[in-house]
Amino acid sequence: MSAPGLVHQTLLLWAARRMCADGFVVAGFDATAGQGGFWNGLPSPFQLKGRRPDAWGVRPDWTLLAFAEAKTANDINTRHTVAQLRIFGTVRMKDGAAHCPLYIAVSRTEAARLDKVLIETGLLGSPHIVRLHVPDILLGEVRHAA
Repeated sequence: MSAPGLVHQTLLLWAARRMCADGFVVAGFDATAGQGGFWNGLPSPFQLKGRRPDAWGVRPDWTLLAFAEAKTANDINTRHTVAQLRIFGTVRMKDGAAHCPLYIAVSRTEAARLDKVLIETGLLGSPHIVRLHVPDILLGEVRHAA
């Protein structure tokens, strides 16, 4: 498997930063990112049902886990992604009361494609799914209109 690209890792940074803003401590982070700081030194996330999230975090009191996925244009609508979202999007804490949040970062131009996948997985509109639509210009993916 090849190393994640710059766009993927930038999207992952957005997701991890949002997790932190929501009160989670990032505990696992896949590969390295240009501005990843100490997250670059964290271990890779653990596998869950044969799939590994791009990042995971935990509330300081360990009452709730969260997962993060970064999806580039080529990776949004694939069988691998659908399987990941079905797994990470349905995880509950051990007592079964709370769904674990799933943060999904995509470029803004790919938001509609992500919504189609979320419809397919039955996750669209779920309150524990946190969609981040990152402006393309912040990802270096500027497309010029002719």
